[in-house]
Amino acid sequence: MSLNGSEKEFLFTLFLKQNKQILEKELQLNIEDIALEKPFNRMKIDMYGIDYNSGVEIFVENLLYKSNDSHQSKILKMVEMIDQGIIVYQALDFQQKHIVELHEAVKSSSKPINLYLSRINADILIPLEMLNRMHKLKVYENLNLLAIENPIQFLEKESIVQPIKGDKVFVRKKGFDFSKREDRNAYLLKSLREKIPYFLPFHREKANLDTIRVLSFGAGRSDCNYFVSISDRRNMAFVELRFSENNSPIYNAIKKKEDIVRGKIGKDVAFRDNSIALEFKHHGDVEETVNRLADIFEKMILAFANYIYYFDEDKREMWKYHKEGI
Repeated sequence: MSLNGSEKEFLFTLFLKQNKQILEKELQLNIEDIALEKPFNRMKIDMYGIDYNSGVEIFVENLLYKSNDSHQSKILKMVEMIDQGIIVYQALDFQQKHIVELHEAVKSSSKPINLYLSRINADILIPLEMLNRMHKLKVYENLNLLAIENPIQFLEKESIVQPIKGDKVFVRKKGFDFSKREDRNAYLLKSLREKIPYFLPFHREKANLDTIRVLSFGAGRSDCNYFVSISDRRNMAFVELRFSENNSPIYNAIKKKEDIVRGKIGKDVAFRDNSIALEFKHHGDVEETVNRLADIFEKMILAFANYIYYFDEDKREMWKYHKEGI
């Protein structure tokens, strides 16, 4: 499936998270508690973190184009909504009028805000396009293609950097309290990221982990989603793939291979109402349940990826790059 611009920016951001020393060295920061596409005041921040040295929040926005009005509005909104922090705006280049406008906004806010402007090396676009041509499940293992020389350049003269002190204290989490829903969900998300890192939606941050029972993830096609729960209102754990009516042809094509699906995923897989699910009774052992859910989830991803990403006839050529599918 072709990656659009925003997906390329996500891949670049994911690469920077995995290689945070690039940002830390260039910007002279010590970044911890990194989250991607973090929900924040009705916005999604490309990369969020905390500067370990100063306790100040870090908000990173990446743009694989020259600065434009749309992203300018987002950065200005960040300046408006935060009380203090470090805003890192990275783009292929910046319009001078945008730099001037951002400087005026930061200074007129009278808030302890640092603005880091950084130029992204345009050579990154070549390996990003190479990733664009790969099978979706092969992208993660090839992110090292983005390890070019000097991927970013800090624009010191165009930035606003002053000593500021925040109140965020980073404490590395040593364990999970499974009596809390937030910790159960966080443990599930952490496990999915570690065991199935090549499924990119897992790397995006989730909101309201303290209240939701079911986590949802885009499956890779519009109106096609995965759902997973350690324990729903019936005390059932499950992984489910749901298709919209528009995607019924894909569901029906998979349903024709029910026996193969059950052989790969489990005999209790259920097909009903444009959904494919496997559920089991949760007996209280969170680690055991999460391990089983991750195993089921991975089997589903591997089995259905070709159908979800490349069902269209003109994309079937991609199937040969992922032969684990049904």
